[in-house]
Amino acid sequence: MTTTLGAIMTREPKTLRPDQTLLDAMCFLRDHGVRHIPIVDGDGRLLGVVTDRDVKRATPSALIAGQRQVWDEVVRGTPVAKIMTREVVTGAPATPLREAVRRFVEDKIGCLPVVEGERVVGIVTAHDLLRVMLDRL
Repeated sequence: MTTTLGAIMTREPKTLRPDQTLLDAMCFLRDHGVRHIPIVDGDGRLLGVVTDRDVKRATPSALIAGQRQVWDEVVRGTPVAKIMTREVVTGAPATPLREAVRRFVEDKIGCLPVVEGERVVGIVTAHDLLRVMLDRL
């Protein structure tokens, strides 16, 4: 039996809209304990992905003297659309696990949004793949 992305994906992942802010992304990552955020439009179509690394790179240090105001302006005023990866590698629910693993390795990605048409229906992370491999060992 060949495992597919549909069998291991997190269904209906939580998402953000492109107009939400860097602060929203920071809170999302913390509150949900994830490292990848699909960015979708009002119809659930995938527009991009924001990672915890994207957030860290875009966030100025609040520890530098006199920079708190700059930090506030950046995290409250930067939409995630400005920092998201727009060309996202995706899979379909029927994508075989072997193909997904190949994409993770070759494309050096940490997550694979699962789409039907253009709508996000799930997400698979490197952690999910490791869990499947561990179960099979």
